[in-house]
Amino acid sequence: SSGINAEYGDLDLISDEELEETYLERIAGLKEMFPSPVRTGTSYICGATKPSSLWLYHFLRDAIWITTTSAIILALPLAIEVTQIQAADDLKKARNEKLFEAKA
Repeated sequence: SSGINAEYGDLDLISDEELEETYLERIAGLKEMFPSPVRTGTSYICGATKPSSLWLYHFLRDAIWITTTSAIILALPLAIEVTQIQAADDLKKARNEKLFEAKA
């Protein structure tokens, strides 16, 4: 018992600046704090997060590309046709106005 007290007493004499730990040492120290199932579950979740995130990124990227290109391919011809019809209607109105002005 006196040997253990002597060791801890010696640690109290060392300043905090001299007892620097690396982050890796601190994480290794935390390992003892958590039971094995918690560590295993956390490791599994962290390991599954990266592949899942990459899969989601690629899926959304492909889905956005397909949606955007499909909308352009389907909507652009319709928009051009509508514009042509409106231009033809405007031309017909202008022609009718000139025709009725000439008769009056």
